[in-house]
Amino acid sequence: MATLRATINVNANNLTSQQSLSTQIVSNLTVTEGGVLVDNITAVVGAPAILLTAANFALGTKVYLKNRGATHNLYVSFEASGTGGEGAWIILKPGVWTMFPWQAAVNLRVYCSNAAGSVLEYGTFA
Repeated sequence: MATLRATINVNANNLTSQQSLSTQIVSNLTVTEGGVLVDNITAVVGAPAILLTAANFALGTKVYLKNRGATHNLYVSFEASGTGGEGAWIILKPGVWTMFPWQAAVNLRVYCSNAAGSVLEYGTFA
C-alpha cells in the first residue's frame, strides 16, 4: 500500500486592490494498486482507442491523464458506443493534465486531433 499525495498551490497578487490570495490544498489518497504508463495515441475521431475498459476497474478509481505532446490535442470520451462524437469528454491540450474519480460505468476512449498522434501519460489508482 502506498500514499499518493496531490498538492495544489494557488497564489495571486493585486487581483482587487492590494489584497493577496494564497491557498494550498493537499490530498492524501491511499493506493492499493495502480501505476502510470505512457502511450502514443494515433487514433482519430470516428475510431477512438479504448484507453481503460470499465469492467477492469472499480467505482471510484482515480484516473490521471497528461498530454505530454507538444502539438496536438487529445480527447478523452466517456461513452458506450465509441465513435468519438457523443458522450461527455475532456480536451487535453499539449502539456495539460487532469485527475478525477471515475465511476467505471463506461469505457474511457481516447483520440488525437491529428493522425500524427500525441503522447499520453496515464495512470489509475485504487
